[in-house]
Amino acid sequence: MKIFLTGAAGLLGGEMAHRLLAAGHSVTGLVRNGRGILSNGGQVVPAHDFKGDIAAAGEMALLPGDVSAAGLGIDAAARKTLSGQIDLVLHCAAVTDFNASEEMYRAVNIGGVQNIAALFAAQRIVHVSTAYVCGLKNGVIAEQQRDDAYGFANGYEQSKAAGEGIVRAMGERVVIARPSIVVGTYDEGCLRSFDTFYQAFRLIAEGKITKLPASSGATLDFVPIDHVAGGLMDIIEHWDKAAGQTIHLSSGSPVSMTMLADAIGHFAHLHRPELVAPADFCPTKLPPLERRLYRHVAAFYSSYFQRSPLFETSCLAAIGGRICPPMDANALERMIAYCISRGFIRAPG
Repeated sequence: MKIFLTGAAGLLGGEMAHRLLAAGHSVTGLVRNGRGILSNGGQVVPAHDFKGDIAAAGEMALLPGDVSAAGLGIDAAARKTLSGQIDLVLHCAAVTDFNASEEMYRAVNIGGVQNIAALFAAQRIVHVSTAYVCGLKNGVIAEQQRDDAYGFANGYEQSKAAGEGIVRAMGERVVIARPSIVVGTYDEGCLRSFDTFYQAFRLIAEGKITKLPASSGATLDFVPIDHVAGGLMDIIEHWDKAAGQTIHLSSGSPVSMTMLADAIGHFAHLHRPELVAPADFCPTKLPPLERRLYRHVAAFYSSYFQRSPLFETSCLAAIGGRICPPMDANALERMIAYCISRGFIRAPG
């Protein structure tokens, strides 16, 4: 299959490029800065520059561009080739930072989807969204659910919901894939880059942020990157079963805040955070350094410490039989141990 991959230089995009090539697909990857492509394990994904022709089976060509630009920022000849020869688009490119500007969300997470939809008016599209488009709703979250009545925690969630609306209007030739909070591989905790939630997690584990506003029963849905990547491969390779669906790529076994705190406390040199009822939490009473760190990093995740969505996962299992292994205390400890082994999390002091 001839596949167009956006966000090819990103964490998930690089892992998907690696897997797609291994499966014999032709991949044309859109990159902003022409960076090398790496799998999650750090292997270099072989690629050559796009020269006007679609890559051969089992090969990858890199095309400089920008999803937020009209026509993806590529010339008319390249657009004609892509729109005429690509079989499927895997749209991974997105702004995932919770503290990005509204303009950035609008340009990339909404405008980028519009530009993809305009160029690939006849192709199949796998659009990578987020399970947290459920916003502030708790309880069971159905995979086909579209309900923004509960509001959103941040501009990221809102922009991804808007992007879903754009591709959903394209009908049965689109699949919406919704990962939850992506973490390292299940068996080892391996993750090539520690972004988004990991930045707050490091401050918590190292004791730089000691208190968290956590509701009783609050959960986080951590999903291993190998489950997400494997799920995307299932969608692509079982298209007839997946077409037109919205599919959660989540764990199905959310982690309680208490379990997460206990997993951190399992390591003697790390700091188990104190979980405080939200009504009793006052960031202005934190020590000055902790107050600044909380405001600039952890505060963006505070709503996630107070929510308890339960994402249904039946669609992916029905497509290819894939079920995420349980995210239990052992899995969390492997994740933390990997962070320590890489020097990302260090002992206090």
